Amino acid sequence: MSRRHPEPPVPKRALMAIGALVLATFALTGSVALGLLDRPKPASVQRVEQGIPVVAARRLVFLDRPDGALVIAEPGAPGVVQVIAPGTHQGFVRGVIRSMARERRLRELGPELPYRLMLWGDGRLSLLDEATGRVVELDSFGRDNRAAFRALLPMPPEESS
Repeated sequence: MSRRHPEPPVPKRALMAIGALVLATFALTGSVALGLLDRPKPASVQRVEQGIPVVAARRLVFLDRPDGALVIAEPGAPGVVQVIAPGTHQGFVRGVIRSMARERRLRELGPELPYRLMLWGDGRLSLLDEATGRVVELDSFGRDNRAAFRALLPMPPEESS
């Protein structure tokens, strides 16, 4: 049989610091929820307030094919913008659209309604669901994932060379 060695107690100061941190977190969160502190404005609202223009935009529809591919089209334009085959490395596009489509299904809205992909003057990229008003800031997900959506926009004149 082995003897158990008693573990040293947690220092009282450490417990008090942890408790203070938890209380401060609850106080700040509660202050925002009660309206005592302002909520940070979404990036899309901040850009509008700062007068940052949209330098490139495209309305897009994302449709699932029976074979599992994701077809990306522009309403009113002939052909397709891109087809993402199942199992490709562009699963990020599919993931973002699926998360946004979930909200549409809850509101009983169909996939034929367009999204608006926007490149802003500050270089940021966002996707607006025109049907629900939800905006996803695509820069938050890293360079490679951002590039998957950036490829769906035409190149502005300064980037095309």
